[in-house]
Amino acid sequence: MTNRQRPYTDEELAGLLGVRVPTTENEDQEQPGDVLSERVKTTVHDRLVRRTCEWCGDPINYSGVGRPPRYCKDSHRKRASELRTAQARADRPVEAGGRTTEPVREVIERTETVTRTVVRRGPGEVRRIPAARSSGAPYTLPENAKEWFEALQYLAGDAQDGRFTRDQRALLLSACESVIEELRHGSGVLPAPAPSPPAQPQLSRAERRRREREARRKRG
Repeated sequence: MTNRQRPYTDEELAGLLGVRVPTTENEDQEQPGDVLSERVKTTVHDRLVRRTCEWCGDPINYSGVGRPPRYCKDSHRKRASELRTAQARADRPVEAGGRTTEPVREVIERTETVTRTVVRRGPGEVRRIPAARSSGAPYTLPENAKEWFEALQYLAGDAQDGRFTRDQRALLLSACESVIEELRHGSGVLPAPAPSPPAQPQLSRAERRRREREARRKRG
């Protein structure tokens, strides 16, 4: 191998590298290997891989064969079909069986409760008596001393049976004491005490209820 003292010329370098060096003689001439034109073509292909169910929104995988599915289940497909059918029927005119767009109208029945006020002659206050009991039966008060006596007997029997609570017993006791005070001092002079009625045998609860119903029927 010999050492080269002078530099390579352009033609020598082109020969070593295998390229063409343009010269003034062949600069405008086409040479083998020159690129005359270039065309680039890009092809893009889209393929459906997954879509969601039109009814529930769950994902559905698509294999690429056949028509893409719209629903994940047959039941969802049937429901969607029923919905479209019902919507089509509702959109028809009312005369043809369609749905009306008029607002809903309601008929409301009103029930009024009347309170009967009884005014009695003599001292005392005006009492407001309910028109009916909680059970629905007509509400009435005793009309004379005999009926009041019977009502007090029923009250005593209910108290003996323990139908009242402690607070209710205290309330009734206070009311009875007020009545006794009015009976003693209300008119100023008490009439001669009436003979006490004969002692009556203790009645059962069922018997008292039966007599109470009979008394109501007589007063009614």
